[in-house]
Amino acid sequence: MIRVISIVSRFFFCLFCFLLIEGCASVISPAIMDRVDRNITFRELQGHPERFAGKVVLLGGEIVTTTVKKEESWVEVVQKPLDWNKRPEDTDLSHGRFLIRFQGFLDPAIYARGRKITVAGEVQGGKVLPLGEIGYGYPVILPQEHHIWAPDDIYTGPRFGIGIGVGGVIR
Repeated sequence: MIRVISIVSRFFFCLFCFLLIEGCASVISPAIMDRVDRNITFRELQGHPERFAGKVVLLGGEIVTTTVKKEESWVEVVQKPLDWNKRPEDTDLSHGRFLIRFQGFLDPAIYARGRKITVAGEVQGGKVLPLGEIGYGYPVILPQEHHIWAPDDIYTGPRFGIGIGVGGVIR
């Protein structure tokens, strides 16, 4: 009987450790996060992107469109605040839009309208493009790391938890 209790306690201890480690994992590596300039706000970046050229920023939001060109892909993103897990929040709050300039091909079916994305990258300056009937100034980011969130990662319905960051979704 004591042996069974010992095996069960080891199992739950290992499960707890795995969930704890998994819950603390970041979508952006610590090496890149150490380079992020946390003093730059999106409003400052939006207003004067050229002032921050060469700086590394962490941004996130919702993809509006992905444009594939000959040797690069451009992703237009509506900026959203990031939560503790660096995931774009599901909110109408935004301070504008930005562009991510990826080298090579990105499939627009994957990087599709409405998908959430988090990016850490170097500010390349700004680019003015038409948005409706105006010329809109976008900060341009050259990504060093990014994470596109799976639809299940952004589920906002009812959830349950047991108080230590472990839980699930009630569907």
